[in-house]
Amino acid sequence: MTLKIIKSGAYTTLQDLGRNGWQAFGVPVGGAMDRKAARLANILLGNDENEAVLEMTLAGPTIQFDESAIIAIFGANMSPKRNGKAVEPRKPILVSKGDVVTFGAAKSGVRTYLAVKGGFSHPAILGSKSTNARANMGRPLQAGDVIPFKHAFSFKHFSWGLSYKLETYINDKEMSIRFVKGRQYDFFEKKDFPKSKYEVGSSSDRMGYRLTGPKLHSNQKVELITEGTTFGSIQVPPNGEPIILMADRQPTGGYPKIGEVISCDLPRLSQIRPGELLRFKEISLKKAQQLLIAQEKELKEIKAACQVKWRDFKDV
Repeated sequence: MTLKIIKSGAYTTLQDLGRNGWQAFGVPVGGAMDRKAARLANILLGNDENEAVLEMTLAGPTIQFDESAIIAIFGANMSPKRNGKAVEPRKPILVSKGDVVTFGAAKSGVRTYLAVKGGFSHPAILGSKSTNARANMGRPLQAGDVIPFKHAFSFKHFSWGLSYKLETYINDKEMSIRFVKGRQYDFFEKKDFPKSKYEVGSSSDRMGYRLTGPKLHSNQKVELITEGTTFGSIQVPPNGEPIILMADRQPTGGYPKIGEVISCDLPRLSQIRPGELLRFKEISLKKAQQLLIAQEKELKEIKAACQVKWRDFKDV
């Protein structure tokens, strides 16, 4: 039971929720950039949330299945089609043996995720199936690559799915990214920082988003000891132009950090394209925690509802 990559798309990789627990040993966490979308694709199929998915960037691949499977698609709109006919994202989709699923260029957002019910049979490295090309842990998928999955399913029609409202953050043009103060927040003259617009630079990637806009000037002349980084750390190098560290970030860094993007806004951040604008908004740590608790409660409720749907599922 496999799927074959016929065309690779712009940048397609296998990702789960990351290589957690190894950062202290110098190993990047990696994992899906938009973890909310990746989790929802798996939740929709009744999979473990950490099951690997295909992450497609800007333009998706063409895939052929050698056996029937049930898939789910969540994220940026890449106009998915099965055998040339449009299919709906956010719901279980049955693909039969020999079916070809195609994806086009993203109409908005950057990343789309494809999950397979039962998951992929791909070897894990340090407990994760995530690709991190810079760390020589896998590579982007290429034409001719074959990826096995665990289970085949016979035909069944699915009439249920998730609301389109769960993807509205991908099309949000406000792009006000909320952050909490970083360890070196007081190092900077920042009166215009929350008011200014920054453009995501063309060299931005899974490791970091380089921003162009008003420069941040430090009022401190001290050498920092390198310290741990997180997904969303806003570092300020000597040129004063912020860098937001993303999923494939280095484990440690020595640049001062003016802030940390809150967990709830990382999915939105990961869907901003190079050339698009964002602005920052400071919130309290307490508010950030409340927002995260509310998000996790919503995902837990969605998961429970999907489990009820799959409880009565019988392969036919």
